[in-house]
Amino acid sequence: MFRSRAVQYLGLGLLLLVCLAIIFYPIGASPEPQDYTVRLTAPQPFQQLAQADKANAGKTVSQIADAALLKAFPAGEKLPPGSLTVLADGKTATLEDKATTRAEAAARTARIEAALSKAFPGARLAPATQSAIAVLPQTPIAQAGRYAVYPMQRNTAIKLGLDLQGGVNLVLQVRRALFTYSFDKKIGADADARDAFEAQARTALASNTALGLDEADVSLAPGTSNVLQVRTQAKDQTQFAAQRAAITQALAGVAGVKFKESREPQFFVPKAETGQALGLDNYSETLLDQTVEIVRARVDKLGVSEPQIQRQLPDRIIVSLPGVNDPQKAVSVIGTTAQMEIRLLPETLAPVEDPANPNNTLFRNQGGRGDIVPANVAREMSELVVSGIDVEPTTTAGFVGEAGSEPGIFFQLKGEGARRFADVTRQVAGKNRHIPVFLDERCITAPVVQSPITGGRGQISGGFKTVEEARELALLLNSGALPAPIDVVENRTISATLGKDSLLKSLYAGAVGLALVAVFMVVFYRLPGLLANFALVIYCLLNLAVFILVGGTLTLPGIAGFLLAIAMSLDTNILVFERLKEEMAIQPTFAAALRAAFSRAWTAILDSHVTTLIAATVLFFFGTGPVKGFALTLGIGVLLSLFSAISVTRLFMWSVAGTGERNRSLFGRAVERSNTPATAVARAR
Repeated sequence: MFRSRAVQYLGLGLLLLVCLAIIFYPIGASPEPQDYTVRLTAPQPFQQLAQADKANAGKTVSQIADAALLKAFPAGEKLPPGSLTVLADGKTATLEDKATTRAEAAARTARIEAALSKAFPGARLAPATQSAIAVLPQTPIAQAGRYAVYPMQRNTAIKLGLDLQGGVNLVLQVRRALFTYSFDKKIGADADARDAFEAQARTALASNTALGLDEADVSLAPGTSNVLQVRTQAKDQTQFAAQRAAITQALAGVAGVKFKESREPQFFVPKAETGQALGLDNYSETLLDQTVEIVRARVDKLGVSEPQIQRQLPDRIIVSLPGVNDPQKAVSVIGTTAQMEIRLLPETLAPVEDPANPNNTLFRNQGGRGDIVPANVAREMSELVVSGIDVEPTTTAGFVGEAGSEPGIFFQLKGEGARRFADVTRQVAGKNRHIPVFLDERCITAPVVQSPITGGRGQISGGFKTVEEARELALLLNSGALPAPIDVVENRTISATLGKDSLLKSLYAGAVGLALVAVFMVVFYRLPGLLANFALVIYCLLNLAVFILVGGTLTLPGIAGFLLAIAMSLDTNILVFERLKEEMAIQPTFAAALRAAFSRAWTAILDSHVTTLIAATVLFFFGTGPVKGFALTLGIGVLLSLFSAISVTRLFMWSVAGTGERNRSLFGRAVERSNTPATAVARAR
C-alpha cells in the first residue's frame, strides 16, 4: 500500500511539473517567418547623404540602398528591390524585412544597419525597430514538427480576450446587391443637405417591408456627384429583380427629383475562378465562407494577437481584434474589396486628373463634346488584361520614379496572367495606349505603355499619398480580393484601461471568494477541508494548463466559468465529506467509512457532472463569442473536477487514514444514527 501511494505521489508531482511548464514555458506553434519593420534615422536627409559621395552621382536613394544590401546579404537572403522607403521628413527611412525569431531579426537588423550606415553616413536604427522585433517569437528551447517549447516567461501563457485586453470589435455584413441611381437635383457638398436628401430617399423605400427595403442602406456616393446608392441583402436573383423594380418605383415618388439608373445593378456572386459551382441553395453560406477566409488572411497580416473571427449566418461576420488601437486602419484593411484590374483603355478615352482628388483619375471622351467619363464607366468600356487573381502574393511597397520619392508597389504576375500581360503590352507599345489600373471602381493610375513588359514584373504608382497607403494596398493584394463588398454595421472600441480594470476586479472578487470558501472548508470539515484546499490548488494548475493547451482565450465570461467549475470541484468534495460523516456512524473502522463514502457518493457526483457537461457542450457548439468562452472553461473545469476530487482528494484522504483511526474528531462530527432496524441492517453490512 505504501509503495502504491508513493508511486501515486510521484506521478502527481510529475503532472504538476508538466502543468507549471505549460503555464510558464509556453508550448505553441513552431515559429514561421514574419514581417517586421526596420526604421532608421539619419542626421541629414538621405538624399543629401547620397549626393555627398561622388561615386553615387546620378543614383537614387533606393538604388544606393539596394546595392549596399546586396553586398551585405547573400543571394538566398537578399531583400527585394526598392526595400528602403524614405518618409516625408527625409531623415527617416523604413525597410520591410522577414525573420523567424527575435534573435534572427536582431542579427539581420545589425547587418542592415552596418550596410546602410556605410552608404548613408550617420544612419542608425531607431528605437521603434526594437519594438517591432519584440513582437516576434523567442527562439524555441525545443521543436517537434509543428510545435515548439519556448523559454520561461514572467507572465503566464494565457491569452487575454478583447474584454480584458481592449481592442476593436467589428460586425461586418456581406453586401448582396447594389443599385445605383443618378438624379437631377443639385446637392453639393453640404453635409446637412446630403443627410436630408438621404433621409428623403430612405423614407420612400421604408414602406416596402415585404422585400426588405426598409432595412436597405441608402447613401450618396462620395464627392459632389449626384449619385445615390442603395444596398440591400437580396436573398437570390428573384428577390434581386423584385427589389430593382420596387426601388425604381419608390424613387419615382420622391417629389421634385427624377432618378434613373446610372449603371447596371449588381448582384454579388462568388467569382467563377474559385472553381466552385454555386446554386441558390449554397450561395449564401459559400459566399460567407469565402469572405471569412479572406478577412482572416488580412487580419493575420495586421499582426493582431489572438483575433477572433466568427461567421454569423446568413451574412454577417464578427471580428474581435484584441490590442488594436487604430480602428480606422483595421476597417480600411479588412473592409476594402480590393478587386484590382489592369485594363487596356480604348483609344476614344484619355485619362485626366480628378480636380477633387489628385490621387484619382477620370477620363475624357475624345470624340463628340469631350464629356468627362467616370472611372466606373471607363472600366466597363475597357478590355480586361489581368486581375488580382493573376498577382503573386509577394507584392511589396516602396518608392518608385526617377527621383525615388513617389510611393508605389512592386508586383509579380503569375502563369497565364504574366503571358497575357506581355502579349498585350507588346502589341500596343509605342502607340500612346494607356493601361489604367483600377482598384475596385477607382482608377489609381493610367500609364502609357512605352515598351513591352515581359517577365511578369511591374510597378504601380500615382494613386498613393503616402507609402503607408501603398503598403496597405500591397497587404490587400497579397491576401486576395473579397468575393463581394462588406459593410461595417458596428464598430465598437474597448479601451485597454477598461479591460485591465475589469480583469483586476474579477480576479479580486475571485480571490476573496476562494479565500472565504477555503476558510469555510477548514472550519466546517477540519482536516478533510484542509486537504480539499490543497487539492483545489492542484486543480487550478491543471485547469490553467489544459486551458492553455487547447488554445483558449480568457474572457470575463470565461473567468466566470472557471470560478463556477471551482465551486463544482469543492461541491464534489463536500458530497464525499458529508457521506463520510454518515459512514463514520455506521462502519466499524475509519478505513471502511472512507471507502464507503467515496463509493456511495460517486453516483451523485457523476450525475451532477454529466448534466453540467451536457449544458456546457450545448453552449459551446451553439453559442458565439463570450458564451463559447464561458462554456469552454466550464467544460474543462467539470472534467478536471472529477479527476481532482476522486483521485487527488482520495489520495490525500487515504494518506491520513491512520490519523482518522486514532482521532476521528479531526474529520468532523459523525452523524448520530438512532438504533432502528434500518440502522441495524446497515451495521450488519
